[in-house]
Amino acid sequence: MTSPTDTNSGAAGVNPWAALGMLCLGVFMTLLDVTIVSSATPSLIETFDASIDQAVWVFSAYIMAFASTLIVAGRLGDLYGPRRTYLIGLTVFVVASVLCGLSQAPWQLIVLRAVQGVGGALVVPQLMPMITTLFPPQKWGAAFGFTGALSGLAVLAGPLVGGVLVTGVGWRWIFYVNLPIGLLTFALVTRYLPDPRPARRQPLGVGSVALMLVGIGAVVFALVEGERLEWSGTVWAILAAGLVVLAVFLADQRRRQSGVPLVPFALFRIHNFTVMNLIAVTVGFGVVGAFLPLTLYLQSVQGLSASEAGLVIAVMPLVSVLAAGVSGRLIESAGPKRLLICGMVCFSAGLGLVAWQATADASVWQLVGPLALAGAGTGFTFAPMFGVGLRDVPPERSGVASGTVNTVQEFGGLLASAVIGVVLQTRLGAGRNIATGQPVEGGGEQSRAALDAFHDTLAGAIRTSLVIQMCVLAAGALCALAVRSAAPAAPAQDRPAGQQEPRPAGID
Repeated sequence: MTSPTDTNSGAAGVNPWAALGMLCLGVFMTLLDVTIVSSATPSLIETFDASIDQAVWVFSAYIMAFASTLIVAGRLGDLYGPRRTYLIGLTVFVVASVLCGLSQAPWQLIVLRAVQGVGGALVVPQLMPMITTLFPPQKWGAAFGFTGALSGLAVLAGPLVGGVLVTGVGWRWIFYVNLPIGLLTFALVTRYLPDPRPARRQPLGVGSVALMLVGIGAVVFALVEGERLEWSGTVWAILAAGLVVLAVFLADQRRRQSGVPLVPFALFRIHNFTVMNLIAVTVGFGVVGAFLPLTLYLQSVQGLSASEAGLVIAVMPLVSVLAAGVSGRLIESAGPKRLLICGMVCFSAGLGLVAWQATADASVWQLVGPLALAGAGTGFTFAPMFGVGLRDVPPERSGVASGTVNTVQEFGGLLASAVIGVVLQTRLGAGRNIATGQPVEGGGEQSRAALDAFHDTLAGAIRTSLVIQMCVLAAGALCALAVRSAAPAAPAQDRPAGQQEPRPAGID
């Protein structure tokens, strides 16, 4: 692997912030697709006459594939070059997006969303290695803060962008819009960005990859499909098998630590990296898990259109951008630990207040304040999270470290999707159309009283989901108490030969 000095020299002549902006176009697009489908959920149910569990799978298939392959993608970037891996992933993502828009059945959309997720996973973890290529070490903190805030904004903006597209031109355009953006990004990255190459290439370990994918896939399948299959013996067998495969994977990785492991265990001996992974799980659970119930509440209970619902939810990303804009100065004055704790508490409290207000007869305006508080929390959280978590990671492991943090964050979102699906299925029943309040089979006009009763039940299920998000985020705030501040960097002449350069400025 090339050293930071070598890679920085390879980026000579390229404005690092302009180059980062080019890369972030693709990253923003792939992360936007985590939540953009939530605004189209009622439209998808109407178009395909789909059930709740099918709608949940359209939402979670992307996250499942994305989370399952992030570590592999990070390692591919380390071995074969981040730029090449980024461009391959971008191509897969854009092609799958177009095919998603052409889908004619729920199963087609679910499969293609999974392919989309694989493409997105190849793109996202390449961002950190490219930052260490484009920027000198003293600028890494600012770049991490920018990309962290951007990542949060992308996930938060999904419902707004999706709502505008669904209402204006139809749900298929939430996928078609990726084509022009993807082509522009591909052209810019190919033309202007450096192509750092690793010093040597090593085998990836196909067996390890297969074990990880099978184990995670089995566990997630059991969580998502368990309620629909009434938690039968088959579901429990699949869940148990997945856990066994993951245990075998960990044993396999332990044996490979002296060679080229897929997951270097040495990373987890870095205290802040381990703590940030715990926090990332809760953040992923809270961010992704909030949007499906919020969208269903605004559209199916309050009767708003997709674009109107998106505008209401837009309070979160707009406030998040403002909070992220001042987070850099707050990190310098208060430190990343205090800012993380503040952000997690605000995010948790905001969703708790949304749950309190989200009754069937509530005014939409009652949600604005709580959503703003939650948005401020996300803005204060994302900026320091990646910088603190990756600060002490050696540059030669930056790809797999980035993939690991992103994996656990997205796995938290996947768990949230599964939990929400269970809550909705349990409270509403499997045969109810959440868009209309009518049974999926048989139809028939429902009396006003029956429809009102359904809205009350749906609102209750949604409030339960939001309370779960609140509790998980509160646990993340407790984890943030364990973050350690960085020790002052030693002067260059006092550092032993071979010791890595001082940690990036701006994140201590």
